[in-house]
Amino acid sequence: MIDAPKRCSRCHGTLGLAVLERFSGEQSGVRMSVEGLPALECAEGHRRFLAPDFPNHLMQALLAGEPLVPVPAAAQKGVLRKRLHCAGCGEPLAAQPASGVEAVRVLEVKGSSPFGVRVEAPKYHCAACGKENALPERALLDALLKASVNGFRAARIDPN
Repeated sequence: MIDAPKRCSRCHGTLGLAVLERFSGEQSGVRMSVEGLPALECAEGHRRFLAPDFPNHLMQALLAGEPLVPVPAAAQKGVLRKRLHCAGCGEPLAAQPASGVEAVRVLEVKGSSPFGVRVEAPKYHCAACGKENALPERALLDALLKASVNGFRAARIDPN
């Protein structure tokens, strides 16, 4: 039995495989750039993911294996006014990051063709002990998820 071609949910045109140009999204200093993402696209330019759960699989593939940020995560302390503290000595870190850290991965999700993902995150320098610190893991993951959503919106990918 031959599968019927997939239809666009907006214009009902036939969807075909497309490779998207580079797009990116940012949140709280975390930037995610994606190049060569495979997606479905109709003649009118409406886009959607290869599968409805594609973003979930993308995040799982991105976070699998070696740590995304190879720098120790700072601790976040405070109830009302949260501040970052050095993972090494516990001293408060400057509010502004000193530099950034970058991770580049080539991913394949659910049998897709390979595409590149680049994540840039802030890195903080401890004035007391000199150690480098990344965002706390929970804050990094939250910002990364929101950055990916912002990137998908910028690329005009409809989740349906």
